[in-house]
Amino acid sequence: MQLVFWGTRGSLPMNTPNHRLFGGNTACIGVHAGDDMVVFDGGSGLIHLGSEMVERDRKEIDICFSHFHSDHICGLPFFKPLFDSSFTVRLHSFGTNDATLYDAISGYLSSPIFPIGLADFKAQIEFVEHGADDALSIGDLRVSACPIPHPGGAHALKAVSATNTQGNESKSFVYATDTEHNPAAINASLVAFMREVDMAVYDCTYDDAEFAAKQGWGHSTWQEGLRLAMAAQVKQFGIFHHEPERSDEMLLAIEAQAQEMMPHSFVTRDYMRIEL
Repeated sequence: MQLVFWGTRGSLPMNTPNHRLFGGNTACIGVHAGDDMVVFDGGSGLIHLGSEMVERDRKEIDICFSHFHSDHICGLPFFKPLFDSSFTVRLHSFGTNDATLYDAISGYLSSPIFPIGLADFKAQIEFVEHGADDALSIGDLRVSACPIPHPGGAHALKAVSATNTQGNESKSFVYATDTEHNPAAINASLVAFMREVDMAVYDCTYDDAEFAAKQGWGHSTWQEGLRLAMAAQVKQFGIFHHEPERSDEMLLAIEAQAQEMMPHSFVTRDYMRIEL
């Protein structure tokens, strides 16, 4: 399994001299198992994935959404495959949220917010809704979901690759963003969902010292992410969904502190590629 981090920032894309090392694209991760691929979320990082798909003449894609807030869908109107009739784009959502994925995207791509709409896309687009307990198979990849607390509803997503005839072992990855934790009790269902996966990323927007002032905003802390990862015996842990104004210097300091608590943790960066 290979992971490609097209966007790791939270809430708002950023581009300043202090955002060069870790990047400023919002959430988008490609999960690959051989020729099979699934994408988690369509933030601004989706733009660069689209360009790569056009270059490699890859004609189909499945994008699974954790939820429908703007930083997780804002890459769609700039995703080149959507403007090419030879492409098929399947958009997946899980469980019950305040609105359907179709409603969220059609509302976002409409006046007065945006000048084009779904009718302007040329690709074959499929909206696929799954129950919270359903599993989705894409070749050798199996995707499942776990509800997590966030305003409007959200789901953590898990991708598991099958053991194939070439002898490649099954690998697993959990994507858990956006979510707000309860300081009084660890999220036991999320710990179970993350149990012993090869890698997990988590909503690490704040740190514990900032959290009290941000309760109700729907986000968590990098320390809580480490607590979850250690409780679940995750093999590698990625700090993800960085607060927009977190500079490279700040994130390097967080990474150093995190590695003192959990040596196999790190801060995710845009365009990072990881083999599991």
